[in-house]
Amino acid sequence: MATAFQLLGEFASCAGRSLLVGAQPRQGEHEGPGAAELALASIVAEREAGAAPVRAVLVRVAERDHTAWVEPALEWIVSHGRRAIVRTAVPLSREVVACARRHGITVLLELADLQPAIGAALLGASAAPAAALLQHAQHLRASELEVGAWLGPLLPAIADERAITILLRHVAAADLRDAHAVLGRLTAPRLRALTQAVPWAQVSACARAYGIDPERPEALPAAGVHLSPMADASLRHAVRRAAAEVEVRLDHCGCPAHCHLDPEQRPAYVPMVNSELFASAPAPTR
Repeated sequence: MATAFQLLGEFASCAGRSLLVGAQPRQGEHEGPGAAELALASIVAEREAGAAPVRAVLVRVAERDHTAWVEPALEWIVSHGRRAIVRTAVPLSREVVACARRHGITVLLELADLQPAIGAALLGASAAPAAALLQHAQHLRASELEVGAWLGPLLPAIADERAITILLRHVAAADLRDAHAVLGRLTAPRLRALTQAVPWAQVSACARAYGIDPERPEALPAAGVHLSPMADASLRHAVRRAAAEVEVRLDHCGCPAHCHLDPEQRPAYVPMVNSELFASAPAPTR
């Protein structure tokens, strides 16, 4: 099976530009050794062309069958002097945990809701239940890894103050003290999935918070819609209040990358000029 890397986003961290990448398995295709590294190198090189260096790469893991591409991707990121971070919606394999421990890689666990049906609606059908990830957090902490919680996507009416408080209490009970909260966009697939997971009254209230008719999900823009500034501020305030109650720190370093958990022990930064993509190729003879 082959894996197609995708650039999912870019954000500013304390150290500088950071990328979020993921992978989409391709059934019926096969790839040779080094394909994951080359695909990742191509993405980083393209983003660095004529721009500021990429200092960190956050790798999102959404499928249980991930070892074949995650481990070489992490090794490539670290060997090229970038900080590697894993953001996962599933428990990590033993091989990836060993790799993370070897390089001091921070792991962020995606936690959207304690109810499995709601979590799957928000994070995808392949996402593990929050309870399983919080149990996995204890294994990661026992492996001497730095672990944080990636809370969300949080949507109004779905994640009310009570649900947020209960979720954060479980985060704290799992010995996690750092978190980043994400207020989600409302998209048509997400709205349809929520109608199967929660009562219609909640779905309707959530859609109205975004100014959307809940009975017309097809009217949503392809990119989805964001909350109004007032609704956004209200939900963020609820998250901050609940986090303070259980002594969980939100963006303690000042960015989503949890930079204060970074051991900052990695090889020197390697600029990604074109020749770096083919550095392993033999030099031409004259």
